Amino acid sequence: MSWQPVGSLWARLPRELGDAVRPRIPAIARYCVEGVMSEIAECAEVFSDSDARAAAVELTRRSIERAIDRVGVPELLQNDLLADFRAQGRIAFHQGLSREAAQAAFRVSSRVLWRSIAAAGRQLQLSGDVLYGAAECLFGDVVEVTMALTEGYNAAQAEATGPAEQRARLFRLLTGGAGYTQADAGALAVAIGWRIPQRITAVVFSAAPGAPAFPSGLLPSGVPADLVSDAPGALVACPEADLDGLRELPSGWSATVGVSVPTAQAAESFRIARRASELAQRGMITTVGPVLWCEEHITTLLLLADEFLLDQLAVEALEPLSGLAPRQHDELAATLLTQVQTRGSAPEIARQLAVHPQTVRARLRRLTELFGERLDDPDQRLRIELALRAERLRPADV
Repeated sequence: MSWQPVGSLWARLPRELGDAVRPRIPAIARYCVEGVMSEIAECAEVFSDSDARAAAVELTRRSIERAIDRVGVPELLQNDLLADFRAQGRIAFHQGLSREAAQAAFRVSSRVLWRSIAAAGRQLQLSGDVLYGAAECLFGDVVEVTMALTEGYNAAQAEATGPAEQRARLFRLLTGGAGYTQADAGALAVAIGWRIPQRITAVVFSAAPGAPAFPSGLLPSGVPADLVSDAPGALVACPEADLDGLRELPSGWSATVGVSVPTAQAAESFRIARRASELAQRGMITTVGPVLWCEEHITTLLLLADEFLLDQLAVEALEPLSGLAPRQHDELAATLLTQVQTRGSAPEIARQLAVHPQTVRARLRRLTELFGERLDDPDQRLRIELALRAERLRPADV
C-alpha cells in the first residue's frame, strides 16, 4: 500500500462521522485534560491551577475541532493545524513542562479522542473499515504533531537562553550519547548560526591547577562548545582550520583532538578524545606541545581501550616472566618484544638493543626455556607482542 498524507486519510472518512463527533467536542476536550492530569504528574501540577486548566481545555477543544473539520473534506491543508501544535509546544515550555511531558500529553489526548470517535461510529453503525480508517488518521497524526510540538518547544527553549548556553547545550546534546532528534539539534544550530556538517570532530580541553581562564577567541564563534563543565570541549567541522588558534593556548591548558566521524557519532569522537586525554595525563601517551591529535595514536588507543582485558592478557601471555627479578624481567622483555616483532637473527636484535650478539643469544636461549613452543605459534606471538607493547606503555605502578 502506498503512503498517503494524513490529510487525505481524514478526507476519506464519511462526513456524518464528523457531524456526530462535533457536538461532543467540548466534553471530549475536558476528558482529554482530565486524562492527561491523571497520567502525567508534571501536567497535573501545572493544570492544578484553574486558569491553566481552562486554557488547556480551550486549546484542546480548538485542536480537536481542526482535526474533525478535516473529516470528509478533500485536500484540506494541515498547515494551520501543525502551526497550532507548534504554538502549543512553545506554551508547554513556558509552563515549565518537559518536552517529553508535552509529547505524552498529546498521546493521551489522542487515545481519549479515539474512544469518542469509535463510540460515535458505533452509534452510526459505521463499518469496521471506517473505524479502522479513523484510527489510522489519529495514529498518523501522532508522528506529525509530535514533530510540530517538538519544533515549537525547541524554538522557545532556544530563544530563552543566551548564545553561550545555546552552544553548550548543543555540544552536550550531540556528545551525550543518547538519542536525539534532528529537530532538537536543528533548532539549537539555527539559534547559534551554525550549519550542521556531515562530519565532525570533538576536542577536549583540560587545565592544570592554577591555569588562567580559557581565553576567548581561540575557537571559531558559533561552534558548539561547553567550556565551563567538568568535561570542557567543542565540536568542529574542520580541525586543521577551526583549531588553528589552539597554538596560542596559554600555559597550563592542553587540548586533545578526537577523530573525524559522521555527526551522528559525535559522542564517539568525544569519548575517544577524553580517553586519550586521560592516558596522556597518566603518561601513557606523549605529544609535543599542548595539542594531542588522536589520529596519530590510534594504535595506542586501541591497545589500551580496555585495560581490564589487557591485564588478563598480560597475566596469561607473560606468565613465564612473572617470577624473574625486575632487571632480568626488563632485559628479557625487551629482547622478546624485538624478537616477536622482527623475527630477526641474534646480530640484528643485538643492533636494535645496542648489546653484544652473545648477550642476545643467551637471552633467546633463556626465553626458549621459559616460553617453549609458544614462540613458534603465530597467535601466541601476537598475544605476547600485544602484552609487551602495553607493558611498555603503562607506568610500572599500574
